[in-house]
Amino acid sequence: MDHAIYQRLNRIHAAIGTAEECDPEKYRATVIQNEKFVAISQDFRGGLSEDEIANQAHSVIDNIAKLRDHLRRWAVNNSQDKTKVDRAIESCFELKVIQDLSNNDKHGYPPRDGGYSNRSPQLTEIDRVMRLQTQARKGSSIAMFLGADSVPRFFGDGTAKAIVTGNVVDNSNNPIGDLHEIANRAIEAWERLLVDFGFTTAQSIA
Repeated sequence: MDHAIYQRLNRIHAAIGTAEECDPEKYRATVIQNEKFVAISQDFRGGLSEDEIANQAHSVIDNIAKLRDHLRRWAVNNSQDKTKVDRAIESCFELKVIQDLSNNDKHGYPPRDGGYSNRSPQLTEIDRVMRLQTQARKGSSIAMFLGADSVPRFFGDGTAKAIVTGNVVDNSNNPIGDLHEIANRAIEAWERLLVDFGFTTAQSIA
């Protein structure tokens, strides 16, 4: 049964990995040239359609949300307190949002009584975008420019990757957060619970 939980966590990380692309060859710019002008188009989608990008986003959401029921079942079968799973959700706003977004995809929008988060969250403007991020230290930097071969080039010690994300807003279109950030915080909450249950989460991605 422990193996099944590790397998579910691996699927979450795999879904996140599928929704990220670090190889700049995969998102070459399109160069349009004629006698009058040269134009460059760069959208970081790498040829993916809107439906393919949306599917990747919802795969991340669904895999994170589904871990709840698997953890509750594991707790019952291993003489653990299954209410810890519910308390983990209650103490993490991002996990509540993920559960709501998953339920939206399953049952439709809006969620009953505002959902777990009480914010009636919905996912909008799903896309794959470039995210440049410095390290958490003074002097860290990251920069990008387009090479002559239309492949992006990066300089600095930070990270650069194209990620699938979207805007999470409430039913009045007020911003709640960025899907990529919400998903990663939700995963961190699950991993804290797994450690509390005695799992070594590092094994999940070995």
